[in-house]
Amino acid sequence: MSYIEIVDEADAAGELAGLYKRFGNPDGTVDNVLKVHSLNPASLAAHCGLYVQSMHDRSPVSRAEREMVGVAVSRENGCAYCLEHHAAGLARLLPADREHVADELKRGQTDALSPREKAMVVYAHKLTRDPAAITRADVDALRDAGLGDRGVLDICQAASYFAYANRIALGLGAALGQGEGGAGQWPES
Repeated sequence: MSYIEIVDEADAAGELAGLYKRFGNPDGTVDNVLKVHSLNPASLAAHCGLYVQSMHDRSPVSRAEREMVGVAVSRENGCAYCLEHHAAGLARLLPADREHVADELKRGQTDALSPREKAMVVYAHKLTRDPAAITRADVDALRDAGLGDRGVLDICQAASYFAYANRIALGLGAALGQGEGGAGQWPES
């Protein structure tokens, strides 16, 4: 489940129990990537706040597009936990005739992406692999694909969130638990 001690749902008390209730799944379980923060509830609250802001708050970038970025970054970082979790979420967000895009992107295939989606994924890959190499030309490519500056910011934020989340999952050994894979189901903030 993880390389460090975690507090299970049944043993959570006080602030941690409240956070588990707020950010847990409808069935009362809490995803392991969140439970690895259980020894420091403030860390759990910060992680969830960043996640909600990056992936669920209003944006000119759709939820599906932000999940595409998450899948691309997680694949690039070799984070099977986030890759599986967010590819499942992406499939639920896409219309039925595009659900295949989630599996294709999970495998690194981008042929089915729109030019806008592909520009986002290309940017996310470069930011993940070599952040110091990002230049104005990379941002201009996003603008050329139809994104305004707020959209560029939100794509950068989503990619950067996944760089963080992937390192939490990988660095602390978070493994997908039974029934996990429900990304995209989050309470209103």
